[in-house]
Amino acid sequence: MDTEMEKLFGYAAIQSAPMYSLEECVAAEEQHRQIHAPDGAEGSAEYFEEIKERFRTALYLCDERERDFLSLAVESTVNKLAWTENMTYYPFRIFSNNDFIYLFLWEEQYYLVLPDELMTIYNEVMADADFAAVNARNVEMADYAAALLNLYGMYEIKWFAAVWNQHHKEKISEEEAEQFLSDQANFNADYFTDVGFVLNEFMDDDELEELQEAIERLDYYMPTKSVIRTYVQRGYDNSKISGEQEMDDFLAGFINDEQLLEIVQIGITISCERMEDPAFIRDLLEDVAAPLHDDTFVERFERLYNNLRYNTHVWPLRGFTPLQYQIETGNTILPFKLPKRKKTKK
Repeated sequence: MDTEMEKLFGYAAIQSAPMYSLEECVAAEEQHRQIHAPDGAEGSAEYFEEIKERFRTALYLCDERERDFLSLAVESTVNKLAWTENMTYYPFRIFSNNDFIYLFLWEEQYYLVLPDELMTIYNEVMADADFAAVNARNVEMADYAAALLNLYGMYEIKWFAAVWNQHHKEKISEEEAEQFLSDQANFNADYFTDVGFVLNEFMDDDELEELQEAIERLDYYMPTKSVIRTYVQRGYDNSKISGEQEMDDFLAGFINDEQLLEIVQIGITISCERMEDPAFIRDLLEDVAAPLHDDTFVERFERLYNNLRYNTHVWPLRGFTPLQYQIETGNTILPFKLPKRKKTKK
């Protein structure tokens, strides 16, 4: 375990011998974090029932990595084994933040615990003959929810149902879509639901309001299955969009610092999907001392940027690429050009 990972787990771990009842685990966690259950619910039957019901729902939502982590937690709990392998923080954080999994540090060993009451629910759900089918459908729905968030930045719940129904014989209602999206958001997602919308949790209120104003008179772009697959995980490091790899390679020829290069590459991708002001791009390039005085560099960058942007599904265009938007509406999106370089004061 590297130093950074050790710090994360060290902070998360309860300094105590492992406990195995939900009530004991919750009390130990609250004492460790110096927090209290909401609304004075600490120790109440309703509080523990709420955790159990959320866990039952979450089991049907888990993807393969999350299911594998739960299997590890079950094995560690049943056999009361120290957790020495596969100590990856991301899946642990998901279950820990939901009050499902608890980590104890005792005699210099980590113990991963799924409380007894949740273990009972886990065994019941795993024995459900319909579990595999329901879970597979939910995982696919989660992929659609993530892809649409990456395509639009924000979208209406009824549009999620429309896109799903476009590509599946088994239809869902708007009410079913709302329930699923709410459950997924409560368990593990980069969005929240509010008044009929799915909203990106990483955008502040001003950004959301600005995007809402930009799209309010536009129809949605209906994505193909291929586009949905491409946009499920936009990690900004897989160069799935046409023109993205070429831009990355071009920038790598001028930026030697790998960390700075990654920052600029991410910035370029984000600027395309959000159609940022060209001044934002110039500032980004100036910050890494790109040769903006070189006409050859500028011309090549503008050509690559326009190619990338024309192939990127843009939030303020409600998911259309600029080229698709021009064909659909007849409105012209002006080609990208870098603003003139700022003059330095003498």
